[in-house]
Amino acid sequence: MVFTVNNQQWEIVYCRPNDDNLRRSDGSITLAVTDNNTKCIYMNKNLRGYMFDKVLCHELTHVYAFEFEYNVDVETEEIIADFLSLFGRQI
Repeated sequence: MVFTVNNQQWEIVYCRPNDDNLRRSDGSITLAVTDNNTKCIYMNKNLRGYMFDKVLCHELTHVYAFEFEYNVDVETEEIIADFLSLFGRQI
């Protein structure tokens, strides 16, 4: 799936659960990764329902942070992305 944010094309790529694209910088495997270099959100293809929505919202927060140059430290960005993944629809 391809989408545009701030005139930049991004793609959602669905991966096997052990795909290297789901590997964090510390070597651990996660459910999804947003890569600003490739302009891709890599997501575990087995995500469904609530978890799919939650993870996608989290990753989209990273996309918007990249595209609108919202530069905060990684820990703060993760807190914001987690908050929006839980409460974004209600807001």
